Amino acid sequence: MESVDLDSISGKLYGMSPDAFTSSRSAEVQAARSAGNRELAAAVAQLRRPTVGAWLANQLARERKDELEALLDLGTSMRKAQQAGDGSELRLLARQRRQMVASLVSEARKLARTRDQRLSENTTRELENTLEAAVATADAANALRSGRLNVGLTYSGFGSLDVGARLISEPSTRAGRRQSSAPGSAEKPETRTQLWPPSKARPRSEGPKTARPQPKDDWSRLKLDLAAAERKVKSAVDVVEGTLQEVNEVQTECHALRGEIVDAEGHLRETKERLEEAERRLVEAKQADKIAKKELTGAKNQRNRAEALLHQTTSSES
Repeated sequence: MESVDLDSISGKLYGMSPDAFTSSRSAEVQAARSAGNRELAAAVAQLRRPTVGAWLANQLARERKDELEALLDLGTSMRKAQQAGDGSELRLLARQRRQMVASLVSEARKLARTRDQRLSENTTRELENTLEAAVATADAANALRSGRLNVGLTYSGFGSLDVGARLISEPSTRAGRRQSSAPGSAEKPETRTQLWPPSKARPRSEGPKTARPQPKDDWSRLKLDLAAAERKVKSAVDVVEGTLQEVNEVQTECHALRGEIVDAEGHLRETKERLEEAERRLVEAKQADKIAKKELTGAKNQRNRAEALLHQTTSSES
C-alpha cells in the first residue's frame, strides 16, 4: 500500500512546476507524519526537486504523450536499423528525428508559456539532450515515459545509460537498505568475486581437458570475425555519412537563418529611422496644430467683434 501512496504522491509532485515542488513536498511529508506513516514521510522527503528541463520533459510525457511516443517509436526503429547496418534507413530516420525533436521542443515552449515559466538556453538544451537520449536507448525512453525525471538525461553514445539517479527511488529498495543496515541485522559483508585471479593461484580444473582448437578452426573463426568486423565498419561508415549529411543540412539551415537575422536587423534599423522621422514630424504637426488653433480662436474673436460692430452700426442708422 505504501508504494502505491508514494507513487501517487510523486506523480502529483512531478506534475507541478519546480517553484511549487518544495513547499508541496513539505506538505506531503507533514501529512504522512501526522498519519503516523514515518516510512512514507521519509520516502517523500527524499524526492528531489526537478530542474526546469526535467520538469518540461515530464510535462511532455503527461500532456503530449502521443507525440512523444511517436519519437520513442522512431528511436526503436533507429536502433533496429543500426543493428542491421541499414545506412540509408538511418539517414532517413535521422532527419525525422531532428524534425520531431524540434517539434516537441516547440510544444514544450508553449506549455511553459501557459504556466508563466521562462526558458533559458541551457534549459532548452537540457530538454533536447533528454529527448535525444530517449531516442538512443530503451532505458532512457522508459525513464522519460515515467514522467518523474528530476534532472535531464544525456547519452554520449558509449556504454549503458544510468538513469537511476534521475528517477524517484523505489520504496521497497529503500526499505530493504534500511532493514539491512538496522542494528543486529545478520547481513553478511559484501564480497567480490575475482574473475581473473593470478595464474599461480588459479585452481586446476577437474575433469577431462578439452582439446585446443586446430589451426584450421582458428582460421575459420578469424574469417568469421573479420567478416563481422567488416559489416560493422560498413554500418559505421553509413552512419557517419548520414550524420555528415545531417550536419551539412543543419549548417545550411543555420547559414540561411543568420542571413535572415542580418536582413531583419537591417529592416529593423530602417524601421527605427522611419519611426524617428515620423515622431519628429508628429512633434512639428502638433506644434503647427497648436498655432493653427490659436489663430482660429483669434479669427473667431475678430469675427465676433466685427459682427457686434456691424449690428451696432445698423441699429444706430435705423
